[in-house]
Amino acid sequence: MPILTLAFVLSQIAVLIAMVFDFLSFQFKKRQYTFTCFAISASLISTHYFLLNKTAAGVITFISVARFIVSYFKPNKKYLLIFIGLNTLSLFFTYRALTDFIVYIGSAVFITGNFQKDDKLMRKIMMLGTFIIMSYNVIIFSPLGAVLEGVFLFSNLLGYYRHYLKK
Repeated sequence: MPILTLAFVLSQIAVLIAMVFDFLSFQFKKRQYTFTCFAISASLISTHYFLLNKTAAGVITFISVARFIVSYFKPNKKYLLIFIGLNTLSLFFTYRALTDFIVYIGSAVFITGNFQKDDKLMRKIMMLGTFIIMSYNVIIFSPLGAVLEGVFLFSNLLGYYRHYLKK
């Protein structure tokens, strides 16, 4: 268990705020609202990783802010390859531990989901990515990071039910 440093506490506060946006994200059916919440949340989550000295995760998550902005306007699959390439480059330059591959794989799954035009498919793919990132947060001991992913998954499931199964 890490020592409760100021950086650790601030990282958990950033994740706590991100949790609100993550929960809201999947409650909207309109793609633009969902991706706006994703971008705000990712900014806070990136800050969280940098505060925990997890550079690869911080950079990869920061790149996701740009990804969310691009996929907000253009869910074109050609951008999928660009963002996987950017994540690969960032991993190459920031790699420090084997766990960095976990966040890289989770992000690649999220990237694949983000550039799906079909909202149902996007939500399903992002559920898988959520499990991967939740595992990463457990391994690096970010308790609220793991809870955040649980909230994100719950929001996704709730939104999926409300928008697609309830009817």
